[in-house]
Amino acid sequence: MITRRNLLKLAGLIGPALQASAGEKGPADDDLRSTGALGRAHELFEQYERRFAEARLRMPERNPALQADRETIARVARDCLGIRDEWVPKIQATKVREMVFDGGRIEMLRATSWPGVAGAALLYLPADTADRPLPLVILCCGHGKGGKLADGYQLMARHLTRRGAMVLCPDNIGQGERVAMGHADCVKPFACGTSVQGLIVMETLGWVAWARKEPRVDPRRVAAIGNSGGGTLTVFLAALSDDLAALSSSGYPSTFDFVARKEKKHCHCNILPGVVGQLEMWHLLGSFAPRPLFIFQGDGDPLFPADLFYQTARKVRQIYRARNTEEVFEARVMAGGHSWDPARNVALGQFLARHLGLDRAAGPESPSEPLLTDKDHCLDPWPADALTTDQLAERLTERRADDCAHLWDVFPPAASSDVGIEDIAPRGSTRQILAQFEAFLRQPRPWP
Repeated sequence: MITRRNLLKLAGLIGPALQASAGEKGPADDDLRSTGALGRAHELFEQYERRFAEARLRMPERNPALQADRETIARVARDCLGIRDEWVPKIQATKVREMVFDGGRIEMLRATSWPGVAGAALLYLPADTADRPLPLVILCCGHGKGGKLADGYQLMARHLTRRGAMVLCPDNIGQGERVAMGHADCVKPFACGTSVQGLIVMETLGWVAWARKEPRVDPRRVAAIGNSGGGTLTVFLAALSDDLAALSSSGYPSTFDFVARKEKKHCHCNILPGVVGQLEMWHLLGSFAPRPLFIFQGDGDPLFPADLFYQTARKVRQIYRARNTEEVFEARVMAGGHSWDPARNVALGQFLARHLGLDRAAGPESPSEPLLTDKDHCLDPWPADALTTDQLAERLTERRADDCAHLWDVFPPAASSDVGIEDIAPRGSTRQILAQFEAFLRQPRPWP
């Protein structure tokens, strides 16, 4: 039962309340109202809860089954992330080394996306390939340790390669071999009018274009898959790429509102300015119809509730049903946690086999198969003159940002002048979390 005593206890005021009830001097109700019974920081969190609720209520009605609404969804997504078509880079890639594994081989690629921006990727090719173009799957990395070298990504890539697909796995900006660029705490992209996720999406669109021009690839059979942070990326690709034949997003499909309201310090690639109150994930995923789409997650995923997944899946399914293509949409909650595992590798392999025309069975896979290690670099050493993420943002946008800016300088929360706001959240500073809230709620502005 919620009583005044319980509220006071939660606020750390139970001691004074008991003193008052015993006849000793304590804070009166009027005093508590004037000073804030829960404290200034708690009040600010409460204000943002109301703002999130208001944003949800004012969200425009958008139906991805309608062409005009799909175009609006894509435009708003670009505005939120700070994406411009003219900024999408033209990837140049060169093989620097090759390795063999059971069922295929790996080309290690050194790449350049924008001028001065160094990249690295692994290109998996099936063994004994016929002299004909093959389907290709772009494996979008999340926050796996080591980027493209994370065990889960390597195992998924090898599984799909054994099924007969080429697999391209690039390191995202500031991850894997590219950690020197900066990623998790970059602020300048936001100050310049773009975002960390926007830069990642644009570079991935560049890789899609590269893949479709690669002579060994069938341009009609290019797909993208991703889990967790890769699931974020593929959610946006669903609405922003017309060149993908199939797509899978996992370990992320839920709601932007849920992600935005997390009281924790986000990796800055998770901050999506202005998306709350404008778009939800089902809008973006539904925009992929009528092309084949597979979304899934683990029933024990600690980051995303299954209830939100089911809700999102229901809405996406309705869009596919409206377009008479429900048979190519799949949504599943599978046993397990947040990350890919052998069962999900098989499920995703079966989905891609059906829709990309993969003609091989994966065959037995050894759990002790040796994988690449953190010594298997495409870039060695890291180029001394390579641009950082902050420098890239300034160069692309032709804007200059303060070298010492914090996120709360770019997205000042309601408490911007109250330097003494107490840190009350256990997973990040109050000022950082409120700045994140402000970023998600900020109205997106079209680029001038």
